[in-house]
This record gives sequence, structure tokens and C-alpha cells, in this order.
Amino acid sequence: MTVIDDIKDRLDIVDLVSETVKLRKSGRTYIGLCPFHANTRTPSFVVWPETNTWKCFGACNTGGDVFTYVMKRDGLEFKEALRELGRKVGIEVEEHKPEAAIQDQHLTRLHAAGAAAAQWFNYLLINTPQASVAREHLAGRGLTAQTIAAFQLGYAPADWHALENTLKTRGFTRADLIDAGLLVQRDDGNVFDRFRNRLMIPIHDGQGQPIGFGARALQDGDDPKYLNSPQTALFDKGRTLYALHAARNAIRDQKVAVIVEGYMDALAAHQWGFANVVASLGTALTETQFRTLQKLAPKIVLALDPDTAGINAMLRGLDVARETLDRESIPVFNPRGLIGHAGKLNIDLRILTLPDQLDPDELMQKDAAQWRALVAAAPPVVEFVIATFTAKRDLNDPREKAAIARHVLPIIRDVASPVEQDVYVQQLARKLNVEHRALFEQMRSPAGAPPRLRPRPTPTSAELKRAANDLESYGLALIVRQPHVLAVIDAALERAAQPPLRADDFEQLPNREIFRALRASAIEQPPTIERVRATLESALHSQLDQLLSEPVARPPLSRGESLEQDAPRIGLRIREQRVRREHRDLLRLLREAQADTQWTDIDTLEQSSRTQGAALWRLQQILSPRTINQQNTAEPWNRS
Repeated sequence: MTVIDDIKDRLDIVDLVSETVKLRKSGRTYIGLCPFHANTRTPSFVVWPETNTWKCFGACNTGGDVFTYVMKRDGLEFKEALRELGRKVGIEVEEHKPEAAIQDQHLTRLHAAGAAAAQWFNYLLINTPQASVAREHLAGRGLTAQTIAAFQLGYAPADWHALENTLKTRGFTRADLIDAGLLVQRDDGNVFDRFRNRLMIPIHDGQGQPIGFGARALQDGDDPKYLNSPQTALFDKGRTLYALHAARNAIRDQKVAVIVEGYMDALAAHQWGFANVVASLGTALTETQFRTLQKLAPKIVLALDPDTAGINAMLRGLDVARETLDRESIPVFNPRGLIGHAGKLNIDLRILTLPDQLDPDELMQKDAAQWRALVAAAPPVVEFVIATFTAKRDLNDPREKAAIARHVLPIIRDVASPVEQDVYVQQLARKLNVEHRALFEQMRSPAGAPPRLRPRPTPTSAELKRAANDLESYGLALIVRQPHVLAVIDAALERAAQPPLRADDFEQLPNREIFRALRASAIEQPPTIERVRATLESALHSQLDQLLSEPVARPPLSRGESLEQDAPRIGLRIREQRVRREHRDLLRLLREAQADTQWTDIDTLEQSSRTQGAALWRLQQILSPRTINQQNTAEPWNRS
């Protein structure tokens, strides 16, 4: 038994959830109001004590086990939840492998080096004459002594070896400081301080420990204006949000996360009492950053600078958000009565546009009440996109109109409310001066030719006997050993009008977390096993090693002649298996609800059951033997 299994066996999910949710017994289940979205009437949150699992059948449409519940409730990573739940049941979660212990000691040294550097930089800023230029800059930005102390702002002197010499006296080696990103080593072996004559802004992890620095130039011509720490074992700017350690509780309490573009904007926000604000680190927003915030709040407001670069960054962030954020896939019927799918984002994404070309920190200092009002009234993302894509375009050119529609309609399609969709389509139609029915038909039509209805396939005896974790293990082993097949699987799911493969598709917790680590390691470059292992909790290393080293039996699915042919069917089967599992749970819950006089909203369960049933039917049609055997096309499910 693994430490994960041991912890799960000692926990009662009903007791755990009851710490924050009032549950009522209904048949074999417990029901209550979902804690992850606004709801005061419908008990859509269900707990199954026999399997130690939970599910929300309302707006969240998420579920899992004790680990996923604590991760979502407290905004934790898996390794943090593992340790917290281990402490709860009296299990010490330790690093067992010698190499893991060595790595842990190394990371501890890097943390200590970063903390010592931040402390020294802060001392210099407050106490030394040469830091006067940095103090004047902060005063000009309106930052107070309290903010400087709270975020440990500092000053790096204009000296090539001052930091190295200082930290060497505190026991740190040159290798420690190079690995922490504080020193630069040239190819010729020369070593010098990375940051010189700069305002130093420590970047903290979720526990408030410095893991890197943003450094602002204080002298004209000293490029770049902002210099970040390089990627290290502790710091990855694509996975980090500035000020999140200070904003986490406010984001969770207010259920809104505001993303600004710069350090100074975030510092001003916290100084003026807007503690739910974080900043990107000078790069396009990434999948990991959006997923981190989605765990904490149902609404994300993008409030980037109003210049051209800020607008472009906002559009890039929107693209990442739409590709990343959790969504539910629901069936829709086109005018010919054929089923397609619509992906509805499970988050409220808003855009804050600032008046008079002001930056966020300038507006907060000038009129804090106006900033508060702008955040509260930030319009839905669709309105911003329509205005942006139609600005300064020749709306008399049919090709321009078509190009605008291609960009905007997929975003309108993500809107959950059909009424709102209709409003936005009409708004776009007025802008383009076209019939709104034409836009609606284009938005609703699938990417390829509509599929012909086919009879439900009869599962083979081999399929019926195959265990769920066999399929999962085989599919995950394929992806781990050949990471490029993940893109093949995602493309197959996209052709089937399904969102990309995600961690929730795997029923087994170790498989979910390994897949999540693999996805995270593939954000900016092709994933490697080394990067996956580095981000993975050590308790899961044995499962990863097993997938890599031991032969995994191939489930009897079809006669694929190549990996690229086999992988799409594996991915579709894993998705179909999850949808079938959720549909089964819904039917069972519906039967119990019909026998329970205290259930007040059976209609919602019935609608959810129909939705899941339609999704299951669609996947089964795609995976029918007749469809699979059409080997002459790469997209058999798009053929009639």
C-alpha cells in the first residue's frame, strides 16, 4: 500500500467535507450546497462515502476524492495536500529516496540564499546613501515604508561582486549562488553579481519564501528596464504570479482574482487595500498561472495596461485562458437535428479597460474608488473582443468581416447562457452589418461535415471485462514514453468536438497527478521525463518508474497499425470511460432523488443526465467498430 492509499483509507470524506459544508443524508449519498460556486437553493454537491468521492452536478461540474477536494478548497498543489492530509491522520510524508533527500537539501540551500539576498538588499535600500536613487523612485511611485517592508523591496549596489562577497561570509558557496540565479558565470569562467544598481523586488512562492527577483533599472540606458531571475530549480516565471502569497486569501474570500501586468501595479493595489491582485512577470500568461487562479476564484479579471502592447498581451492571455480553463462539453443540435458539442467555460472571464490611458497603479493612487468600481463593473470578455477586433478595420470589406467573425464567434460560443450568446451575436451582426442568422449558423456548425446518425455499438466481451485502470495505465504509459502522442490525442478529441485530454479523465489519483505534471512541463517546450519527475511529488515517483520500465498490456481496442493510429482511439476511450462513469453516477443519484421528498430540484439532475447521456452516445458513435474500421481517413467521425 502506498502512502497515498494509506492516507485515503484513514480519512472519511463525509467528515472531511462536513468541516465546511452542511451535508444531509439521502439514500446512500450525502448532499449539500456546493462550496465552490454561488448557490443558496439547489443541493448539487454529492458525496459517496462508499467510494470516498464527491461530485458537483451544478455550475462547477467537477469532482474527485479527498485529495482533489482539499486541493480545490484550499488552493493547494498535490504535494501540499498530501502533507496536510498526512498530518491530519498522523502519517509523516517523507522523501524516501537518497537522491530526493539530496535534492531537498539543495533546494533548502537555494531558499536560504534567496532569503539572505532579499534581506541584504532590503537593508541596503533602507540604510545606505547609495540607495537614495531607489528610495526616490519608490517615493515617486507613491509606495510607503509599510509596503516596502511588507514586500521586502531592496537595492542592489553598482558593484560586480558585492553580493557574492557578502553571502560568502554567511556560508554560501559560489555554486549555491549561481544555482540560485544570483550570480552569472561566463563561458570563460568569470563570475559576477547578476543584479547591479537596480531596485530589487523579491518574488515569493506560495509560502512567502523568496524564489527569485525582479530588478528594475535605475539609470537611463541600463537595459533591460526589468531584469528577472533566470529559471532555476526554485523559480519558473511561467509558473509564478507576483504577490500571490499575499493575495491568496483575499482572492479566495472575494472569489475574484485581478491580474495586472507589472510589479508596481500589484504593489500599489495591495498598498491601497486591493489584496486580490496579482501580476504576471512580463510574459504572456500561461496555462499554469490560469489554473492556479481557477483553483481560488470563479472570476478572473484581466487588467493589463491600455497601450497596444497591453492589449496584445490581453488577447494572448485570452487565448491561453480559453485553451486552459476547465470547461464542460454539452450537446447542441444544429438546424438539421444533428448533435454537435459546445464547450462552456466554467469561469467568468472579464476585461478591465482603464480610462485616460492610466496605468492601474496611477488610477489607484488618483482615485481608489474608481478602481474598485471598474473591477466590479468589468465587462465580459466578449464585449472587449468585439470592440478590439472591429476597431480600425474596413467593415465594408467582406473578407475583413469574415476574418473578424472567425476570431470572435469561437469566443461567443464559450458563453454559457444561450440568451447572452444571442445578444452578442446580434451585437456583432450590427457591427459587421450582416444577418445575425448567418453568424449564428456559422457559430453552431461543426468544423467538418456533420456526422450521420449511427446505431449504438454493442460492446465486446473483451471491452466489458477490461478494468478501467488497465486502459488508463496503457494510455498514460504511451504518453509518458512518447510525449508527442499527447498532441495526436488532443487533435483527435478536437475533431470529435471534445476538449483536450485532462487530468480529470484519469480515475486513479497517481495517474491524474502524473498527467498533470506532464501537461505542466509541456507549457513552453516539449516535455521530458526529467522535468516531469522534478515537478512530481516523490510519493508518485514509483508509479512513474513503473510506467516507464514495466511492460503495460495493451487493451484489446482495435488493430491499429501504428502508434499514431492507436493513440487517438486510446484517448477517446479514456474520455468515453469517464463520461460513462459520470453518467452512471448521475442515474443512480437521480433514482435516489426521486425517492427522497426533500429533493427540490430533480429537473436539474434530469437535465444533467440527458446532457451526459448525449455526450456518452456521441463518443460511443465515434468509437463504434464501423467508425474505427474506416482506416482510409484520419477523421472518420467527421464523415457522413
